[in-house]
Amino acid sequence: MRAVAVFQLKGGVGKTTSAVNLAALAAADGIPTLLWDLDPQGGATWVLGEQAQGKQNKYWRGEQPLGSLIQETRWPHLHLIAADLSLRKFQQSLAGKTAARQAMTDALSLLSEQFGLVFIDCPPALTPQMEGVLRAVDRLLIPVQPSGISLHAYQQLRQQLEWVKSKQWLPFVTMLDKRKQAQVRWAREEASQFRELLPTFITQSASAEKMLELRQPIVTALPHVPLSRSYRTLWQHVKPRLNLR
Repeated sequence: MRAVAVFQLKGGVGKTTSAVNLAALAAADGIPTLLWDLDPQGGATWVLGEQAQGKQNKYWRGEQPLGSLIQETRWPHLHLIAADLSLRKFQQSLAGKTAARQAMTDALSLLSEQFGLVFIDCPPALTPQMEGVLRAVDRLLIPVQPSGISLHAYQQLRQQLEWVKSKQWLPFVTMLDKRKQAQVRWAREEASQFRELLPTFITQSASAEKMLELRQPIVTALPHVPLSRSYRTLWQHVKPRLNLR
């Protein structure tokens, strides 16, 4: 089994949209997939049309088994651990980085009996507890918006997580707005300076708002729109880098 954390320090960069659609594409490929919504905002849970059936923080405090939080979705091979507001207390539930890493490692070991792939939609915060979670996974999928502040946040994150091996680090450009000449120019002339970027861009699209309205992944709701095609291309680049067994 592989575990992939979808993470970025800056919010609003398409993190949840990416986690939901890549999980849906993996499930569509027949891979038993779990989407773990670890963001107290619960965006991934909302998009899948689900709601929490328990308080996730009870697992982190050792008061509830993880299996009781796993629920089926409408899509074959796709399961969910839903977010709820108890995750606001996530930082207080674990002593620090080491405790969080061990808790997530133990969880992933249990999940490997049922799933081939786990996507974790992380909150946009790099606390010691969240770093512990990141240290427990196999890959970090990093959405990077082509704006000055987002690129700055990306560079900060790369410096903070200097322990991540190159094969684990999977950044990609998201929310590229073709109406903004500065972003188009960056994509055409400067993106190549970031050699680690996956070779596909996710463009800004009104379809992302439609996904929220329909409450299902855009790749299943509207499979032929450009945003869906972009995510399928991204999945084609991500999948071989996971070395799935």
